[in-house]
Amino acid sequence: MTRKITTALIFILTILAAELAVEYVKHFLKFKTGFHDKYILTLIGMAIIVAIYYPVFGFVHYLTENMTKKFVTASQKKAGNELMGIIIAFLLGGGILFLIYLHQWYGITLW
Repeated sequence: MTRKITTALIFILTILAAELAVEYVKHFLKFKTGFHDKYILTLIGMAIIVAIYYPVFGFVHYLTENMTKKFVTASQKKAGNELMGIIIAFLLGGGILFLIYLHQWYGITLW
């Protein structure tokens, strides 16, 4: 049960982190490059999205296996309850991603 929850939560954080990288690349392509051809930029953007997501989903399996073993052991020692440790780590990771998204989308900085 704990392994499935950990896998799902790591998957969620990985998707959010990959999407953040894609958003940055799209912003960079639109505003920082000298290209103005929308067709070329669209093709480049699509290629970059595949280049980001394909390895990410392949790496998620490897990451999940290693992190789950280490994290469940460490969280059980620290929190006394492995599920509580997993939830705390997810909230911490989600909070960090929330702050980054908040800054990227709306320019709001809380630090």
